[in-house]
Amino acid sequence: MEFNYALLAKYLIGSLSSEEMEEVMRWRDLSAENETVFSEVLRLRLSWNTAKYADNERIDMALEKVNVRINRARRYRIARSLLKYAAVILLLVSFSAVGWNYFKPETYMTIALGDSEGVKKVTLDDGSVVWLRGNSALKIPQSFSAVNRTVSLQGEAFFDVAKNAQYPLYVSTNYVNIKVLGTAFNVKTDEKHQNVETVLARGKVALLDKQWNPILDMSPGEKVTYDNNKNEYATEVVDVNVCTAWRLNQFVFENVTLREIVNQLSVKFNVNINLESTKLAQRKFRCVINEDESLPDILKLLKYLAPIQYRIEGKEIFIYE
Repeated sequence: MEFNYALLAKYLIGSLSSEEMEEVMRWRDLSAENETVFSEVLRLRLSWNTAKYADNERIDMALEKVNVRINRARRYRIARSLLKYAAVILLLVSFSAVGWNYFKPETYMTIALGDSEGVKKVTLDDGSVVWLRGNSALKIPQSFSAVNRTVSLQGEAFFDVAKNAQYPLYVSTNYVNIKVLGTAFNVKTDEKHQNVETVLARGKVALLDKQWNPILDMSPGEKVTYDNNKNEYATEVVDVNVCTAWRLNQFVFENVTLREIVNQLSVKFNVNINLESTKLAQRKFRCVINEDESLPDILKLLKYLAPIQYRIEGKEIFIYE
């Protein structure tokens, strides 16, 4: 079934229904070419000026070509109010030599790390640096195009982004998108609980929903947790060094509960850690743990600090007083 490019015109003015938005997202995921076109539509939606496309004669000519492109067999009738946006779409889908060279599809690669792998440092084509944590995946173009700086993340990564005021970097996750200029920040996605944590170290980032509508702008030292199930977000001030210490291969726990500690250890070592009581779970700790330490060594450290007792039964860990 051929894609209706008029939906991109509707997307530009924010008039898509939820069903139409899902259709656009499915089309975008079909090919690298589609993703490139969508990224340019997004850029135009966020920072565009359509005045130069407002000339009626040029709009009519553009619409005629768009109609041919959309469906060679029959013409779509697009409302007059959408004509200038359809003219913009023409620029994106044109197969002229100049247009194709400008919007040619990018080749993407995915860097995926397993549970047991450590931190991998990745330098992007524009000079931005990404620290990717174990059990994470980063999808990036082999080289950024003239208009598109977009990457996709599952898991956790720290970004130190090269500044480009004309073309921001966009980080796409399953639940939110992040618009970035020159800045440093941490992103952690939790597929199980369907939330995303973003911690801003410096600069400024803007959180956007999956329809690319603004949620809020962040300030340095803030952590924003977006809950996709509830469509809600919570903001708090945090110690950035603690939140990003993992990229130095360290866990830094600063006055955090035992429950929070064992949650991280459960993910890292793929085990189930059981706490005997709520009182024990709320006990707070301050400690630094190297990520290359074994689970038995970490449990010994916690036993010394708490003190606590524990026993290991395969993939089950029991902690008690």
